[in-house]
Amino acid sequence: MRGNKKINVLYDGKTVGTMAVTADRKIAFEYSDEWLETGFSISPFSLPLKKQVFIPGKDYFDGLFGVFADSLPDAWGRLLLERLLKQKGKELYDYTMLDGLAIVGKSGMGALS
Repeated sequence: MRGNKKINVLYDGKTVGTMAVTADRKIAFEYSDEWLETGFSISPFSLPLKKQVFIPGKDYFDGLFGVFADSLPDAWGRLLLERLLKQKGKELYDYTMLDGLAIVGKSGMGALS
């Protein structure tokens, strides 16, 4: 795996914000300045629309906010992904949640990519 440390979150081709891995493997999120001016909160209770770096306080979703965790493959999907990567000679040894989201990209459920 590439070990993504940072990815952009998009909605309808517009940058909503950026997600990055913290030292303790949680995923921080920050809205882009443009989104703060013209967008909306993508998760009103946990990610209000304001200039701030958000870090989940709980580990309900393996260090992700629920709005992003919903886009990840379930256990069956992860098993299929692991099999595919092994066929290509790659391992999931350093697989992060950002890697999973990057792989899902636009093909996941919901409006975010």
